[in-house]
Amino acid sequence: MRNTKWLSKSEIKEMLDYTLSDEEIDEAKTHLLTPVFERVFADSVGTGTPYFKVRGDERNIMDCTSQAWVLALGHGAIDPIYAAFYQAEKFSHHQYGFLDETRAKLASKIASIAPGKLLGGKVAFNNMGGSATNEAAIRLAYVSQKRNQKQQIVVFSRAYHGSSLAMTGATQYIRIATRYRSFGLDRWERAFFPYCYRCPWNYNNGLGGKKDKKCKLECLNLFQNYVEETSNQEVAAVLLEPMQGAGGQIPAPVEWLQGLKEICSKNKIQIIFDEFQTGFGRTGHMFATDYYNDIGKSDVAPDMMTLAKAAGGGLPLGILLASPDYKQFSEAEEHSTFSSTPVPMAACLVVLEIMEKHKIPENARKMGNLITKRVLELKETYPVIGDVRGPGLFIGVELIKDPKTREPYTELAEAMKKDCWNHGIYFQGMMPIIKPSGEMVRNVIKIKPPLIINEEEADIICERFEATLKSCLNDLNKN
Repeated sequence: MRNTKWLSKSEIKEMLDYTLSDEEIDEAKTHLLTPVFERVFADSVGTGTPYFKVRGDERNIMDCTSQAWVLALGHGAIDPIYAAFYQAEKFSHHQYGFLDETRAKLASKIASIAPGKLLGGKVAFNNMGGSATNEAAIRLAYVSQKRNQKQQIVVFSRAYHGSSLAMTGATQYIRIATRYRSFGLDRWERAFFPYCYRCPWNYNNGLGGKKDKKCKLECLNLFQNYVEETSNQEVAAVLLEPMQGAGGQIPAPVEWLQGLKEICSKNKIQIIFDEFQTGFGRTGHMFATDYYNDIGKSDVAPDMMTLAKAAGGGLPLGILLASPDYKQFSEAEEHSTFSSTPVPMAACLVVLEIMEKHKIPENARKMGNLITKRVLELKETYPVIGDVRGPGLFIGVELIKDPKTREPYTELAEAMKKDCWNHGIYFQGMMPIIKPSGEMVRNVIKIKPPLIINEEEADIICERFEATLKSCLNDLNKN
């Protein structure tokens, strides 16, 4: 049997274990078409921790981003990577038409843990992540119609669904910020997403992602009128994040989701949940849909769910999950060169095993409750904290200038994103929202660390958050 090896292990390690000079780093930047941060990522700290290092800084930086919400099991989590290596030693790729045991096992596993009406459903994989997965869901929505005549897809205000040419039109900010015109803009319609802290019907006690007790769900009536009076003959599906991430960490109230499902069912409109940021334990449940089913005591599960981010344990993997009654795609309708690559699928199997065996979602719920409680306590000292939204480790802290007017404090949030490094912690904020006046609103700080943090690390996050907040307020007040 042929056993070809072109390079020795030492040669490969020598290629990868290097330290570039500052001049070499600067030269490399001139060859990149994509912008990069000022700091250069250097290393993970340990195995399965919330810390990382940047070039030229010996400190361990507490990561409240999980690196774009991907590293749910922490930096340096070795188990998924070992699974990928073990799979790659057997074989790393085959043409998309072949089935292998890893892909078969993952398909059955995803179907077995799916929430509500998705249980026992059907899946499609890719290794291109979010945009491609959402596009696959929309294709499935199109081909599943009896006559394929409905072409419109409803998305929502402040939504983020990816940055491909097609999905740019669905993503509110990127559509505005890019220097090119998105493809298929005529296919998207935008509806109002409930934002209870800033309710346009003046219900002022919608806090923590829950609606005001006096709320009569006018926002749901608005959606119902929109669908039934203007567009129900044209809309194939609605695509939404049940909890908006990039738009400001905004969970939809469960009553709104229940009503949305009823309206869509009545009008034969398919529902797609984008759970890229909320899937795989982030909300304290395996999926945000599970969270809503739990608190609402009824099934709000959509017709389809899209997953990515944390799925591959750091490797790219997108998953489309559809309810059991959907028929398969044809070969032409859903395929790509790498849609059957088993390496990230092996990693995903291990991610799921760890999450279930070690109760990772439950830990996210417990640590999220601890952090949320501590940050809410800070409101007494720092009235610039307007709202703190969860659940789990899907936390957003909305900053305001005045508790009465709730004017967004974008300057403070932007300052905190820069100053956090001085306190050994890394935050990110929401995507910019551009008002019709041209004003940019970006006033939410996200606290979304790896799901494996312990109580000591949760305390460190709260301490460093307060230190950053206090420092930035002092600087802004001086000016």
